[in-house]
Amino acid sequence: MNGQTPLDRAAFAAEIERRLLAEPDVDLLGREGEVMQVRVANQRMRIDLANVYSAYAEAPEHLDLVYSTLLRVLHEQTPARDARTFAEVADRVMPMLKPIALLNAVFERKLPMLAYRPFLADLIIAYVIDEPQSVAYINERHLERWGIGEHQLHERALANLAARTQAHAHFLMTGEGAQRLIVANTQDGYDATRLLLPDLLASWQPHFPGNMVIGIPNRDFLIAFSDADEGILTSVAHQIQLDAAQREYGLTDQLFTIKNGQIREYIWE
Repeated sequence: MNGQTPLDRAAFAAEIERRLLAEPDVDLLGREGEVMQVRVANQRMRIDLANVYSAYAEAPEHLDLVYSTLLRVLHEQTPARDARTFAEVADRVMPMLKPIALLNAVFERKLPMLAYRPFLADLIIAYVIDEPQSVAYINERHLERWGIGEHQLHERALANLAARTQAHAHFLMTGEGAQRLIVANTQDGYDATRLLLPDLLASWQPHFPGNMVIGIPNRDFLIAFSDADEGILTSVAHQIQLDAAQREYGLTDQLFTIKNGQIREYIWE
């Protein structure tokens, strides 16, 4: 494929699928968009090709190298989802905001129910084990096996998210006054979920006149802005609405704010 036009996301996923089907020791169990289910060495794994595609897009001529790296990870990875104790995975447990409709999909496929807690705006907080090329959702069976409750899981997941954010997160700040924007741009799958860090968001509040408003239209995007200028508020809110409907991993067009140290839905006045 060297020398050809770079593959778009759909074509890339199809090409990876084609190659995996030819691997004698990889069973491809199914694919939905960029998410694949495979079995390697009797271990079932979920692969999210979003990060793999990002690596490919930086150097399309190295498709073979990107694929061989993915294959090596599949063979070397020991899925932590089968851990017998919580201690084995505690450092990699993370929260993840998801649409509540995910619960219906789990129920319809007769899968073990996820460990979760309700959030705002038809969202839930799910919990995952962060793995090199994917995440493994934590379900009620995991909690039973590990002998822990959802509260302990939640507290550890938030602590891990806060630690990762402090160490690795990237934020873009632009504009002044009512035109100030702060955008989470880490692209690690948890940018929108950083809405769950009120201390982080509270540290941004002094930068904004009026109320600070936050949007999370999709998994990989969080934006904070001011409601002091009605025109800017309306414009940004409209873009959030479009992105929530059109972008991959859409979440919500609901706006949020911080009141008394708590995340609340933003109410237009």
